[in-house]
Amino acid sequence: MRMTRFVALISLLFPPMAAANPIFIGDGAPHGVNSPTNDTYQVQNGTLNILPGADVLYVGAFWQGSPGGNGASIVMSGGKVEQGVSVDRGNLDISGGSSRGADNSAYGGDAVRVFQGTARITGGTFVGGDSGGQAGSAVVGSAGTANGTPVVSALQISGGTFLGGTGSGGYYGGGTGYSLLSIGNATITGGHFLSPIAINAAYGGVTDGLGSGLSFNNQILSGILQNGDPIRVQVYGNFANALVNDSGTEVRFFNDPSSPSMPTIPSPIPEPTSALIFGLLATLALARRRPRRGAESSPTFGLPNAWHSRVKTSLKS
Repeated sequence: MRMTRFVALISLLFPPMAAANPIFIGDGAPHGVNSPTNDTYQVQNGTLNILPGADVLYVGAFWQGSPGGNGASIVMSGGKVEQGVSVDRGNLDISGGSSRGADNSAYGGDAVRVFQGTARITGGTFVGGDSGGQAGSAVVGSAGTANGTPVVSALQISGGTFLGGTGSGGYYGGGTGYSLLSIGNATITGGHFLSPIAINAAYGGVTDGLGSGLSFNNQILSGILQNGDPIRVQVYGNFANALVNDSGTEVRFFNDPSSPSMPTIPSPIPEPTSALIFGLLATLALARRRPRRGAESSPTFGLPNAWHSRVKTSLKS
């Protein structure tokens, strides 16, 4: 009965997809796709290269070795992923191509989602799935717990185009999907963010924007990013303060429990074990997870003494 209830929950979290038998990569070797297929790919040990000309249904990485290992990688330099890329334990490197989340009446899919892993995005186009309910996001860096251990994702974004799906922004507010949902650690030095950004720092993640002439006023982040891309985007937030340094070269969103304006931080929401999730994906031919909260990443870092509160704002949804 308990397993039945859990499977029912999974079916709500994952938008339905076209049936496809997953192709498992577990030999530790590199593999490439450069032509259209209707396949899903699950990388357990090895590297999947998505090359120009590829058109696949879904791609996921879940390292099967000891925790902390980096044996599952996805490298995307071109091509297309129809229903999203997901990393639960592994690495992701995207320099080109496109990914789109699945459309669904209740929850749109995310184009890229990272939980226990790292992602570097230097180019490409990412669009969240459409929904009559909660729209999908272009990129999600998630956080929470895995097997009782807190995890925080790590994102590095220096290029690309990001657009949330059509539909409600959902949990964090807004009338459209998010270009970025950052719950783990994220560093943004470039990219075109065409719909709002949502940030939740309750689980220890820090989101940094680097550039020049950066400001954060009336929930709008604006300025020039480090690679020269202009940014002007609305930010929705939970449990996050925003701090702009005196030179306007960095905006940091972080949790400050000592701030009198900050609400009490909730306990992290437990995640099902990654192994169980992976098994269900394979069994049910469902190739993606729908998180409302998660990311993982590098350790949380504090503010240097040189920082000053020229702009310090509590973000609340």
